[in-house]
Amino acid sequence: MIIYGIFRTFMMVTMNVALLTLLVQTNTGKLSILSETVSSFHIENGTMEEGLRALRQNNKTRILIGFEKVAHHQNEKEKAVSLSLSGASVEDVLKGLCQQDPRYTYEVVRGLLIHVYPKNGLSDPPGLLSLRVSSFSIADKMLPADIIQRIGELAPELSSQMRNKRAAYYAEHALSLPGSPGAIMSGNMDPQVHLDLHDMTVREILNAVVLYSQQLNGQTPADFTGNKIPPTSWIYDFIIDPAAPSGLGGTPHWEAF
Repeated sequence: MIIYGIFRTFMMVTMNVALLTLLVQTNTGKLSILSETVSSFHIENGTMEEGLRALRQNNKTRILIGFEKVAHHQNEKEKAVSLSLSGASVEDVLKGLCQQDPRYTYEVVRGLLIHVYPKNGLSDPPGLLSLRVSSFSIADKMLPADIIQRIGELAPELSSQMRNKRAAYYAEHALSLPGSPGAIMSGNMDPQVHLDLHDMTVREILNAVVLYSQQLNGQTPADFTGNKIPPTSWIYDFIIDPAAPSGLGGTPHWEAF
């Protein structure tokens, strides 16, 4: 029994080392995406979102982003950013953008994914991103971008909380709940997805989907035109509106880019 226990421990350590090695290999051997060189970057009187979209265009396979926007009211004017750099690193661009809009900061997840979020933590008043999901499993043909955009219905605890808040709002205002939207069909060309995640926050699931999309990109052969579906990134945008029928004090949006 002692020998078996030692062998089992050794195998678990070996598997963890193999997983870590895979993550490093997925990042083409580099320790951090921050060292990636950006040949040219320019944005003038844009927003932080537009700046991050421009940064991602330099290398959509390598530059992965999770962006939590500052919660805001509809049509609220955003802070303008202007930045021009040549031959700079991803880190140089991020530092420049955050200096232009000091409400934001960033961190790197697993050396691969850039997480940009507000310093004051006010991106998510209802706390949906921090909601813990016990089990999130998908085995179907589906684009990772679609998973991100449909996370509100695909993550069980998130879906339940949003549904309950909405029902409470309609009951409080003596309104009839509208019908549920129909099922969304996946396309025949969508990749086969196998995700089985446990005890993770919604934010962590979104990051995992992005990292998985990069893995799929590396493993899936190109189509007859030589193209591949690029890895995806995510944006969370909460629009403040106390009268919103969501019952959340506003409307949450998840977007892939």
